[in-house]
Amino acid sequence: MASTEPDSALGAAAAALLGDRRLIIATNRGPVTFTAGSSGVPRPRRGSGGLVTALGQVGRHVPLTWVAAAMSEGDRRAAEDPKLLREAAGGDDRVRLRFASVERSVYEQAYNVIANPLLWFLQHQMWNLPERPNIDLGVMRAWERGYVRLNEAFARAVVAQSRGNREPRIMLHDYHLYLAAEPIRRARPNAILSHFTHIPWPPSSIWQTIAPPIREGIARGLLANDVVGFQTERYAHNFLRTVESFVPKAEVDYEGLAVHWKRRTTHVRSYPISIDVEATRRVATSRAARRRADQLLGGTREHVLVRVDRLEPSKNILRGFLAYEALLLRQPRLRGRISFLAFLVPSRTGLKEYGDYGRSVQNAVDRINARFGRAGWRPIQLFYENDYAQALAGLSIADVVLVNPLVDGMNLVAKEAVVVSQRDAVLVLSETAGAYDQMADGAIPVAPADVVGTADALALALAMDPEERRKRLGRLRRGVEREDITWWLQRQLEDLVSLAT
Repeated sequence: MASTEPDSALGAAAAALLGDRRLIIATNRGPVTFTAGSSGVPRPRRGSGGLVTALGQVGRHVPLTWVAAAMSEGDRRAAEDPKLLREAAGGDDRVRLRFASVERSVYEQAYNVIANPLLWFLQHQMWNLPERPNIDLGVMRAWERGYVRLNEAFARAVVAQSRGNREPRIMLHDYHLYLAAEPIRRARPNAILSHFTHIPWPPSSIWQTIAPPIREGIARGLLANDVVGFQTERYAHNFLRTVESFVPKAEVDYEGLAVHWKRRTTHVRSYPISIDVEATRRVATSRAARRRADQLLGGTREHVLVRVDRLEPSKNILRGFLAYEALLLRQPRLRGRISFLAFLVPSRTGLKEYGDYGRSVQNAVDRINARFGRAGWRPIQLFYENDYAQALAGLSIADVVLVNPLVDGMNLVAKEAVVVSQRDAVLVLSETAGAYDQMADGAIPVAPADVVGTADALALALAMDPEERRKRLGRLRRGVEREDITWWLQRQLEDLVSLAT
């Protein structure tokens, strides 16, 4: 089990940073969302997504106020009911939930035109640049009337929560809030401000393809923070190059990992995010998860290959299935002896690109099953639902886990897999996943577009000696236990403490 020592170190860092203050966190999606309900009374529902999962553990360690976007009519109604917000946050005062509210049209423009898909696709380097994106008048209007206004609304909400505190401690998160720090800084010039980007930060040449007001506005907006954090050193370096390219007169210190601009210094750091190891294991060993694991094992064959992903283009699911098809072609002896369990979570179903990709994935699964399947054996078993306990159950019974994204900010599935494995699973991991830097010493690497190489990696993993499997998993597990979610947060707080003293 993970040591309890990091908790005390985290507590010390939090006490040094916060004193009698609360930590203010701002994210697009909060820990709780609300539906309007048939009676008109907003009904709470647990928020989803990797960011919420990761940050949801922060409140266990520090008192915090969590500001999220009012994404729905239910959220907007709940924002006006302090009692309902208190109950939804757990009923005590350790975590306070607040909303940044804007008109629906403003949020729609910010989220569905700028943040998704423009910034998300750009930062994952997934645009077909000869054709898209097109920064037309509609996009520029959405930038000014949507994204900018949403960030201003977040800034007002954060400032309101810091009332009476001249030096608040504020942590902003992800690509929805690149501009929020600047208006917060104007209102609270002595605030300690940080921003962490959970998705990749691409090279400056990628940013060069979009309109100057957008790319320069983002770079300048982030420089209002004291610390700007990224998942990997590579992404941090890419940000420094972006500032150098698009912010005139900014002095970029590559050796000191800092930017000096307008009499301010912004420190640029990498903080690889992780999981709450103990919480993950609690879910994986729950009665529901154990029961589901037994059910899954009852329908599998000698070898079990597993993947868990949101159903989206960046996860490279289609090439993973093509690699599996190549494996079955080249190693006929595996036919009927291997089960591929794919747990795919619906994601952004309203976006055309996601819908098209989902259909391509389903077509590939149907074709492979029709080509190789036989009575009593389906080569691929597809589970299309958001069931966290079931996904962890699948990871726990895997002999091989395939994680082959085109690019990822981090990829927490890779870390979850190694802490819940009951069969010394071998991790096949894309070199372009953010997690690769931490997990390279125990994983089998693959290049995301290399279908043949991925098939070879799967074959190597399936044939690996049991002792080698055990050693590899042990290294990976110890790494995740050592560098868990507490470690991730502690490092950020310690850096902020050094600025506050």
